[in-house]
Amino acid sequence: MKSIIVNAYSISDLTNKINRSITEEFQPTLAFIYTSPRYNIRKLVVELNNYPFMVFGSTTVGEIFADEQHGAKEREETIVCMLLDIDTTAISLRLLQIEDNRYYEIGKRVGAWAKEQYANPAIITVTSGLDFDNDGYSQGIVSTGVEYIFGGAAGDDLILKDTFVFSKENFSSHGIIVLVLDLEKIDIIGTRAFGWTGIGQERLVTKADKNIVYEIDEKPAIDFYKKYLNVTSDDMPQTGIEYPLEVRLKNGQIVYRAVLDIQEEKGALVFAGHVEEKSRVRLSTAKGKAIIPYVEKSINETLSKHKGFKAEIGLLFPCCSRKQVLGEYAIEEIEAIYRVTKTPLIGFYAYGEIGAFPNGGNAFHNETFVTALLRERR
Repeated sequence: MKSIIVNAYSISDLTNKINRSITEEFQPTLAFIYTSPRYNIRKLVVELNNYPFMVFGSTTVGEIFADEQHGAKEREETIVCMLLDIDTTAISLRLLQIEDNRYYEIGKRVGAWAKEQYANPAIITVTSGLDFDNDGYSQGIVSTGVEYIFGGAAGDDLILKDTFVFSKENFSSHGIIVLVLDLEKIDIIGTRAFGWTGIGQERLVTKADKNIVYEIDEKPAIDFYKKYLNVTSDDMPQTGIEYPLEVRLKNGQIVYRAVLDIQEEKGALVFAGHVEEKSRVRLSTAKGKAIIPYVEKSINETLSKHKGFKAEIGLLFPCCSRKQVLGEYAIEEIEAIYRVTKTPLIGFYAYGEIGAFPNGGNAFHNETFVTALLRERR
């Protein structure tokens, strides 16, 4: 599984670097391409259509990559591309525009399609659209019995307006891109790292519907944030991304949910994932650089359980809030993963993270750092 990473500051710069990378010895069959929304997505897709390889693409809140040539890097307002020479019989790719809001059913369809492609599939997927129900979608895939699912929600440089996924044929501002891997030919392991700490007393969610919370302790949910953070509606949702809601689900599992929008007339908060009625919640915060060791620890623990696993590439899906909290120290999380894995890495800062694997619990998260490590079976 040979790979080459290029980082570009324009579409023409990207295509020039791709052209120089393709040789008789290196003929890529797949490209992961993550881009700032500042570039014309339609034009990018048109240019990519000239190449024979498949394209798995998304807009971002920052781009991540690492290899021997570049070292570990995190960038803003650029385009990063990993060209990959991988067995085409081991991968299938599909981009879907979503026309309705039956997200759980869409997830079930994606899981069923993956199992039609291979008897034992894994899924890499990214979604677009700020109102996309990532939780319902992820749960739908999980319900089909697919065990390994990794990915995230596309970003748009924190503009919170339009996010995109794209292939070399098309793009969508409310859709999904899905890469299915044949686990008979490709081995995959994954990790999730958190690091946020709950603060204050737990409160009860008294009215909620999927990812919209209307009342906490029978009071408007928006007042919960205004009171404890001393903010106004104008400060939301950006402040809500940095101070996510710690949610204790009915099954006892804890997840974190970032505020993506507010419905002030209803006093409601719109989160990036589901928040169950009757769940216990409180605000949470990150203690600065203290969240960094969680990433390295999660990688080391996973590799210790899979002795002899040597990854050939790593796919990274960290939450954009980690970058906001860490600032210039955000690169240390990337350096930690590269130091441990010593393998080429590519990823982007996302509006939500998908990480499902055996005994991994809930599939969709916010505020986390999801990593998928891949290698071809020999």
